[in-house]
Amino acid sequence: MWDTYRALHPLMTILEPKRTLDMVKSLVLKAQQGGWMPIFPAWGSYTAAMIGDHVSTMISDAYMKGITGFDAETAYKYMRQNAFDSPPEKDYKDGKGRRALKSYLQYGYIPLEDSVWDAFHRYEQVSRTIEYAFDDYALSEFAKALGKNDDYNILLKRSENWENVFDSKTGFVRGRYADGRWIEPFDPYKNARFVCEGTPFQWTWYVPQDIPGLIKAMGGNDLFMARLNEFFEKGHYWHGNEPDHQAAYIFAMAGHPEKTQEWVNKIINEEYSTGPGGLSGNEDAGQMSAWLVFSMMGFYPLCPASNQYVFTTPAFNEVKIFMPDGKYFLITSINRESGNKYIRVITKNGALFNNWFVTHEEIIKGSRFTFQLASKPPIK
Repeated sequence: MWDTYRALHPLMTILEPKRTLDMVKSLVLKAQQGGWMPIFPAWGSYTAAMIGDHVSTMISDAYMKGITGFDAETAYKYMRQNAFDSPPEKDYKDGKGRRALKSYLQYGYIPLEDSVWDAFHRYEQVSRTIEYAFDDYALSEFAKALGKNDDYNILLKRSENWENVFDSKTGFVRGRYADGRWIEPFDPYKNARFVCEGTPFQWTWYVPQDIPGLIKAMGGNDLFMARLNEFFEKGHYWHGNEPDHQAAYIFAMAGHPEKTQEWVNKIINEEYSTGPGGLSGNEDAGQMSAWLVFSMMGFYPLCPASNQYVFTTPAFNEVKIFMPDGKYFLITSINRESGNKYIRVITKNGALFNNWFVTHEEIIKGSRFTFQLASKPPIK
């Protein structure tokens, strides 16, 4: 689930809504039988193999996209329990509940002193903080949809906890002690044990729920774009692991969709092939392929549970997704000759369209989008 909530499950909400519903029902049943919503279910049991609480994110995302034919109140009861309560020690060691939740709630981040011994990953304090903040955002959307306004406000505020591990002086996420001190020495370009399977630079971009807030924290759009350009141009992006899978799509959210189109095209061509080793890293239960499917279709779920997908240049002249009710969603690319990788004009159902994202509702209602492509980006 640490891998698949990012793109595989959002893809299935479009292509396989019934199967998605069955999966949600199974997860809710697991919670009823085991007493806690699983976090990284595997081998028919609870595990603490990976960080985050992304079963809750997957269920929230499905519900927000109209997949509602399950017991939402029961699901929310157990999802909320994960976010607010800690299990008895025996259950905790069995993999139930969020790791290091007590310190996350106490400090608004997980301090470096809080090692997580009852888990496969025993440190990763910054990554856990960032992912819990995103999970809190996703759960807040579910709470809001169910009319649980007090929980919504609490969780939405907690979704800002990424700020507590973001060092504004350096412009990176950074390990922090309980007394507020930042870890020394600090090198954002090297792997560190306070982040999960990557570097602080790679994890700095993992704030999909609040890109405007991240831009502000970095000192404004110009500084933000300079840092994001550095990330890609100097080879810090790593497609073989999931935490920065959304990074290329952030350009569009910062007002530079042409950069999204450039880098997504480059990643597709350089990281994937049909031969041996044709997947970057490993398949990770479908996430690597789902990223490719979305990106070749021309849109990507940068922030699950937001119901928005950011546009990029499709790899095909026509993409058509058939819905269960007989409608279909259509993207047509005009002038998709070699080298024409930039979107100059977008129309929706024949009318000019000025956004760089499409909503889930627009997809399932059967909208028709046309992209006029060109060899150079539009002049701003």
